[in-house]
Amino acid sequence: MRDRTTERNFLTPWAERVRRHVRANGTRAVLGGISGSGVVAGFLDATGHSGMLIAYVGLAVVLALTTLALLAVPDWRRRRGALLLGRGVAPRPGRPDPLPLQGDLRASTVRETAVLRCDDPVYAAGLRVLLTAQSPLVVIPSNHRDVSREHELPFPLFARGGHRTRVDVDLAPFGVPLPPYAFERDFPEGVQDTDHTLAVKDLVFVPELAAALRGPERSPDAPPDTTGTPAPGPIMLPEHCVDPLLLAHRDVVVVGGPDTNFWHGALFEPVARAFTTPPSAVPLAMTLREGPAHLPVYGSRSLSVVLAGIGSAVQHTRHDRAEFDERLYPTYGMVLACRNPFAAAIGRSHWCVFVAGTRSLGTSGAVLALTLALRAMRADSSLNLFSEVPTTVEGVRASVSAMLCRTVEVEQSALRRDGVITPRTRRAMAPDGLDPYYSDSYVPTAVEYLSYADDTPRWRILGRVGETPG
Repeated sequence: MRDRTTERNFLTPWAERVRRHVRANGTRAVLGGISGSGVVAGFLDATGHSGMLIAYVGLAVVLALTTLALLAVPDWRRRRGALLLGRGVAPRPGRPDPLPLQGDLRASTVRETAVLRCDDPVYAAGLRVLLTAQSPLVVIPSNHRDVSREHELPFPLFARGGHRTRVDVDLAPFGVPLPPYAFERDFPEGVQDTDHTLAVKDLVFVPELAAALRGPERSPDAPPDTTGTPAPGPIMLPEHCVDPLLLAHRDVVVVGGPDTNFWHGALFEPVARAFTTPPSAVPLAMTLREGPAHLPVYGSRSLSVVLAGIGSAVQHTRHDRAEFDERLYPTYGMVLACRNPFAAAIGRSHWCVFVAGTRSLGTSGAVLALTLALRAMRADSSLNLFSEVPTTVEGVRASVSAMLCRTVEVEQSALRRDGVITPRTRRAMAPDGLDPYYSDSYVPTAVEYLSYADDTPRWRILGRVGETPG
């Protein structure tokens, strides 16, 4: 059977690996070389020997290069030679074209941004890259009642008591050569939440999302598939039914925030570290990650956003940065697509998408938004959805695979309020603040996304779901 992942290449080429290593460790290597040369010169001087200046300069250069190579040794062992040697994969074939930079594009600024840009071809390509899904898998939160042998779980999906759960992740036993890392998971809001538990409303539109990921159904008149491709398995699995090696072999959509879905934090943390070590000129557009103070903390009470010009589209925000607290923005959600870090670690090319909201209404709206976006892009071959983020180069913005969305219309079930039956109805949602008519039966029926198709970002309707008979 032919491995279709060879048709695309999300891996970092060897030249980029060398550049990132030099950026991350070059200063330490130079300081180590100068210090070593100075120590040698001091010892020689103390014994009455002296040498030419050029010899000490040459010694400093040799020591710096040696230090730089030694700093690569731990990663070389972990990645089995991938850090500096590459994997022999051509950098261009199969790689999605990055979206162009925007703004004050002088040759020097374009070069500077390109040099400092984090090498993540999925993040740089726009959400259209998701249309080529290969073995997609939607990972949903688990219910604690589904897990009777919690001690057999390799990672702590659940925890009782306390305020946060510390998670130490070592993927080596699973054959995924990533350095060990740790983070903390916050608890969901609500007096009933003493654990990291499933929010069922998050999953309302997962069947529609699965159909949108798979694309058009095979025609009954089409010839039979004789390639030996196995029949597709379930496209949706609870978080306790997956493991790192399975995730490394699939295109993954994680539904729910890290406070309810363990794999959100476990996948996002290596993605975030790739943007900070070495620092990227292009930031992550949105995150539920806080810190690091001591350890990064993952929750869903606040959605942090770095989007160009967001202050013109959302009240109570700064020019390019915003914090969407669940108490004021309960309907907001995020869709963020990146390279799958588990897959990249074993030399495979897959993507992962984080779909989450500040509350369950926002999460289900974000799943609906991704579904509608996939349908719209399949219907229009020229359409690509993306967001723009500010870069560290003044006046330059980068387009990335991210979408900020919000639920703007809901449908509620029939209710008994104040002794009176209220029939099923649809309501428009205010863009911020708590809804005075709030019902636990609210289901999103329309979502907006922050569009960067024009010079100024503005909210656009992605679509509405069909009317339900009253």
